[in-house]
Amino acid sequence: MKKGKLFQVALVMLPMMLLTLWGIGQNINLQGTVVDDSGSPLPGVTIVVKGTTQGTISDTDGNYSFSEVPDDATLVFSFIGMSTQEILVDGKSTINVTMKEEAIGINEVVAIGYGVQKKKLTTGANINVGSDDLVQQSTSEALEAIQSQAPGVNIVQNSGMPGEGFKVNIRGLGTIGNSQPLYVIDGVAGGNINNLSPADIESIDILKDAASAAIYGSRAANGVILVTTKQGRSGDTQISYDGYYGFQQIENLEQPLNAQQFMDIYNEERVVSGRDAIDFASAIPDLYQKIQSGQWDGTNWLDEAYNKNAPIQNHALNISGGSAQSVFSMGFSYTSQEGVLGKPVEPNYERYTARLNSDHLIYRKNDLDIIKIGQTFNYSYSKRAGIAIGGMYYNDVRNLLVGNPLVPIYNDEGEYYAADDLAASGLAGLSSRLYNPIAQMHLNRGMNESRNYNINSNAYLEIQPIRDLVFRSSYGYRYNGNSYRSYQPAYNLAGDVSLSPGRIVQSSGNGHSWTFENTLNYRFNSGDHNFDVLVGQSLEKWGLGTNMSATNANPTFIGFEHAYLDNTDGLTTGVTSISGGPLGRGQLASFFGRINYDYAEKYLLTLVMRADGSSNFARGNRWGYFPSVSAGWVMTEEQFLQNNGFVDFLKLRVSWGQNGNSEIDPFQYLALVGFDKDNNYRFGSNRDVMQLGGIHRYYLIPMLAGKLQSS
Repeated sequence: MKKGKLFQVALVMLPMMLLTLWGIGQNINLQGTVVDDSGSPLPGVTIVVKGTTQGTISDTDGNYSFSEVPDDATLVFSFIGMSTQEILVDGKSTINVTMKEEAIGINEVVAIGYGVQKKKLTTGANINVGSDDLVQQSTSEALEAIQSQAPGVNIVQNSGMPGEGFKVNIRGLGTIGNSQPLYVIDGVAGGNINNLSPADIESIDILKDAASAAIYGSRAANGVILVTTKQGRSGDTQISYDGYYGFQQIENLEQPLNAQQFMDIYNEERVVSGRDAIDFASAIPDLYQKIQSGQWDGTNWLDEAYNKNAPIQNHALNISGGSAQSVFSMGFSYTSQEGVLGKPVEPNYERYTARLNSDHLIYRKNDLDIIKIGQTFNYSYSKRAGIAIGGMYYNDVRNLLVGNPLVPIYNDEGEYYAADDLAASGLAGLSSRLYNPIAQMHLNRGMNESRNYNINSNAYLEIQPIRDLVFRSSYGYRYNGNSYRSYQPAYNLAGDVSLSPGRIVQSSGNGHSWTFENTLNYRFNSGDHNFDVLVGQSLEKWGLGTNMSATNANPTFIGFEHAYLDNTDGLTTGVTSISGGPLGRGQLASFFGRINYDYAEKYLLTLVMRADGSSNFARGNRWGYFPSVSAGWVMTEEQFLQNNGFVDFLKLRVSWGQNGNSEIDPFQYLALVGFDKDNNYRFGSNRDVMQLGGIHRYYLIPMLAGKLQSS
């Protein structure tokens, strides 16, 4: 072909190619402004081109812009607290959007155990607390944040010491023994909510009644608390920080009697009881002279132990983002708090947490997510030191309250006022129970440290072969490691308030557990009849680990920094002890099912059945069955209540269910066997002896099985 003709053909082909490309699609530049209902600009709104990783965020004035956007693309506008909107570009170069507040309430989706459901359609007694409500409380513990937001749930901290856990009762005590609810964190049962930062939690759902908790069967007698940590969202990476630093003070610190008031009241009590008053001027001449001259008012033990302006702080960093195929959310937090009582060994608590959650779409076809995988991972490390907060006789705060104001804290040499000082001052003659409570708090109980390491993780696979039929398989893993050490020097404060020789305690342990679950969920409808059917299987095993503890005497080097067993000398009768062993092991096998039905979101019905087999019980008694049935009637969907102007939403519900409690010590069904130092086993009160030696050794196995054979 000649060059001239080739050029003519090219001129003809070029317009045809341009027309073809125009028909396929055209990229355009796009801009706009996002405002709320009142017309105020909304910064931070995420705008994503649907089905792609292309996205942006509105600026402080609500403005946004795109370059090279397909003219037939769909933009997705999303913002926390606002309804997500999808808008077709349709060739427009400017798109302004008004975001509307999301309808939180009856259409809100809540967790119900192995799934979610519209709050409007739930037939059980559930409470949902969202992340915004948790963060607004500015607390270091999640349970503390929901104390005022969960009716019917009584939440009380075990003590005021930092790092202490909480006692949670849902609608009162459900069982004897262990009366705590079951915690399910990201689908893994048995976790510890105190290891989570409130900033890491997306929502907390509390199942209060037997019907809603029956899906967890033998562990649901005291209610169930479902915790969901924050999940990723598609769009540009978002980074948020939440933190505070504060000081703690006691508003009205108790004011006990001073020295002069104590002497007056003490003598008044003696006279009333028919005894002679004590001549304090003769009994404690030096101290009495200081008191009368105004040089000394006595010791205010509470004030001396008061850690004024005790600091508390919390810092949390969250990062989230992703594409239409993969999303992630990670978080890091640091919490520290000092106790307001306990100086010079004031309690302190530190916690570090790290979280990484992700979800990935592996295969999608015909607008159907066929294969998805994902994982959640929560790690926490905590360190704490504290004082005695036990019963009446092992409680440093009580000792400070009842401490005698006539006893000084320090002697003239600047050391703790001890037994020799009490004798020299004459105080020992008044009572053998006078001692220095701050010295006891410091030397006997205050030098200690415990550390905890925790992992709560879960990995899942979801397969959706047909629309609304979802198979989910998940594997959960929990790990806990702990260590403790304490230092006690030798001391003699008064009478029986003494310790000799000094001693060091050191202990450690670790354990892990796993959960394997499979569920099949199918949602379908026929006209106004809507069904949500779930069947599942679960297998759990726990107590896979060991612990050990040792105590020894005579520390070589002084001070808590040397609180290690290597810093002790020899073995001391009556003090040295060593123990160790496995953790209490157990297994739980479960099968469960649930049917949620509603007719036009007006008439509601839920049926649940769970079967649990626990190794904590004897053979033949290990399986329990836990059914429940609940129904509801959304009255505001009826014609006679629609648009009534008084009631927006009214639902009546009724429920019945059975729950169990398998949280007992394992192997209680086995008979115990005791031996003396000669390996003799003694029967009953007659103390008949059976020698476990020679041919008689075969008796041991029948006894452990609870059957004693005769020969």
